[in-house]
Amino acid sequence: MIDSSDEAMILAHGGDCYEQFLGSVAPPVFMSSLFTCNSLDEYHFGAPGKHIYSRYTNPDVSVLEQKVAELENGRFCLAYANGMAAASAAILSKAKAGGHIVCVHNAYGCIHEFLEVYLQPVMQMTYTYVHGYDTQEILQALQDNTCLIILESPGSDTFTLVDLQAVTAEAKKRGIPTYIDNTYCTPLYQKPLSLGIDIVMHTATKYMGGHSDVLGGLLVTNDEETYNRLKQLRHLFGGISAPMEAWLILRGLRTMKVRLDEHQKIATEIANELEKDPRVRKVYYPGLESFPQKQLRDKQQSGSSGLMSFEINGTVEQARAVVERLKVFSLGPSWGGFESLVMMPLYFKSEEYAEWYGASRGLIRIHCGLEGVKPLLEDLRQALSVLDEGESA
Repeated sequence: MIDSSDEAMILAHGGDCYEQFLGSVAPPVFMSSLFTCNSLDEYHFGAPGKHIYSRYTNPDVSVLEQKVAELENGRFCLAYANGMAAASAAILSKAKAGGHIVCVHNAYGCIHEFLEVYLQPVMQMTYTYVHGYDTQEILQALQDNTCLIILESPGSDTFTLVDLQAVTAEAKKRGIPTYIDNTYCTPLYQKPLSLGIDIVMHTATKYMGGHSDVLGGLLVTNDEETYNRLKQLRHLFGGISAPMEAWLILRGLRTMKVRLDEHQKIATEIANELEKDPRVRKVYYPGLESFPQKQLRDKQQSGSSGLMSFEINGTVEQARAVVERLKVFSLGPSWGGFESLVMMPLYFKSEEYAEWYGASRGLIRIHCGLEGVKPLLEDLRQALSVLDEGESA
């Protein structure tokens, strides 16, 4: 029996079935679409640990789900083909025709798209975007028909925090379920279920996979009714993780603590150096001692990962020139892998949208990979030197 508080042991051995898999340290990849049964009753009713069809369950997927449930101090976990499959399933499990959803403004952009292009026109639902750092704003946005609160903390790109305990305490009084994207912190740096959240989502493509070679999503809950509804929807829509992808995520989880601690170490040093650079106007990183919500961060997070943003003392086009001059940081979406990445998430938005979002169109987002502090800092400094030269795009 593994101690539920020993995260390193859970990552290394949680959910593993060594006796069942002939003593194999890593589980074999079960590339079987179906599993035969010994009787009609076994086929019809199933049995604990019995797999019948890989659209429903699979041994590799089950090991992954058990490991992540243990990490989150949760009872139930379901694995999906990607993060958006998990997120949309969670939202649909609580959505009601004509209902209302409250969503933080800096949630993942595809969540906004799901609300706007599907739930509103198809299910006649309404939604309200809120700035998550203001608890009262969230609570004041609640309506009699609110059926879900969508949270992300830290939020995308500007990394503002939500007071999870304050929001969930009021939500539970009103019987409103809460959902959070916990990808940034992972279960190692934040455990939302213990703070009152009902459904926790992870994009396993990021730190859980860790090698930029797999897509995956996960949902964790402590509520059996919610779990059964999610499982039913996964059966209907067929969004389960494939066995090879589940195996790759399991491989990534075994080293996640080592990698995540290193990402944090590198990012913290980079953020501190950027904060001291006169060419940088502002750094957005929860791990900084100067972080505006430091008290809340210390209350609900135990660490910060490798993702941050900053703004330069210059124009939007000068920010673009900085980005396009970077060499070690590759221009690309996503984050959470071994490599360093950069993008400008607001560049193609309007000035009005950027202001509402809480940053400028020149916001530069970087993911600090595992190349080490020196090459990353040197790359940033040589890219920022474009400002010294008075160049612009």
